[in-house]
Amino acid sequence: MRKTAVLRSQHIGWHFYKHWVIQGKRRPIETGAEKVLKNKNITLYKPEDFLKEKRVFEKVEIIGYKNKPQPLDQTHPDWHEKPLLSIKDNNVLLEGLKQARIITNTVQIQEGLPENFKLNDLSREVDQASQNVILSSHLFDAEQKKLPKLKDPNRPAWNFPRIYGITQERRNKLMTYKLLQLLEFIADPELVKQRYVFEDLYFSFPFEKNGKLAQFELKGDIIISSVKPLTPITNTSTENMNLPIIDPIDPFITFNKENIYKLQDIYPINPSVNAHHPHTLFITFDKEFVTNLYEEEVTEDQIFGRSLLKTFTVAATYARRKYGKDVKILKNPVTLQCVQTDGHFFHFGVLQLNTLDLENESVKNIWYQTPMQYMFETCSYKFGKPTLEGYNNQIVRQLNCMYNFA
Repeated sequence: MRKTAVLRSQHIGWHFYKHWVIQGKRRPIETGAEKVLKNKNITLYKPEDFLKEKRVFEKVEIIGYKNKPQPLDQTHPDWHEKPLLSIKDNNVLLEGLKQARIITNTVQIQEGLPENFKLNDLSREVDQASQNVILSSHLFDAEQKKLPKLKDPNRPAWNFPRIYGITQERRNKLMTYKLLQLLEFIADPELVKQRYVFEDLYFSFPFEKNGKLAQFELKGDIIISSVKPLTPITNTSTENMNLPIIDPIDPFITFNKENIYKLQDIYPINPSVNAHHPHTLFITFDKEFVTNLYEEEVTEDQIFGRSLLKTFTVAATYARRKYGKDVKILKNPVTLQCVQTDGHFFHFGVLQLNTLDLENESVKNIWYQTPMQYMFETCSYKFGKPTLEGYNNQIVRQLNCMYNFA
């Protein structure tokens, strides 16, 4: 085939573009008409005065459009002169459990769970299913997202390669729900029918103590409710039991101080729900979300204090819903269980709420808790094989005991 015809062919688009460039540089020819008209005192007008219509735009308010945000000053409708001390999900207390006990007027009788919490042995199949839950939550899930940067305190300027994997939020949710599913599988079906599971419930509890106005605004990540409330644990007198001392530290240190607020009593489970009594509170811990005010690592004692504050908030809002907003000493104590986890460690606690009078020295609330426990030592890939080492079956036994407690 000869290439002459192809080489002689012309690109019409290219020629059109070049022609447009040349014609665009042409200037209008001066005819002298403008000079003649000016000599005859004839008014000249520009074409834009006739071709372009002048429009006057008027501001129209559209129904349903959101209003401008209110300035955060004294003109705000929710502004109060008296400041509010609040604590939220991403806060921890400086002194941890001691500070939480002082604020909530709570004493600790003994270490560990109450004596009537008996741990039953579980079958080998349950232990194997529990290990499968750990592997599926930490290794086998399909989520692949950029994880937080790795940091070495000894080498703060060193940049580690970014890693991808399962996020902490996803891991916590998978672990909690799959363990609950396992507990429901081995429990009595009639008991399972008396349990409801709620997720991401918001609780708010305002109160006054030592002349200061405070409010707990906390979220229950997962709440197990029951048809019947839990029975009280003990009748031990708390009159001669003393609260911890953290002087000269103020018990409300590290609380958020704000003048724009609303005081709200919120227990989100409606009484019309058959199972509206709180049974067990599950709290998830994410070190990237829950931080210390002074940019330090969250300590173990601060994690314990977070468990107590959240458990107290849920129990106190339930007590006000049940007995009224002005109740002080409860006729029947409110019992609530608590589990806090990050997918690796587990912290168990039980609160018996006796009073909402946080300045009462004769009647105090009672808190039981276990030390920090770890469900396994390592869960990772070794030589390309998923490996779980150091499995602790006591965690599942304690979870099973709490789920069946009534």
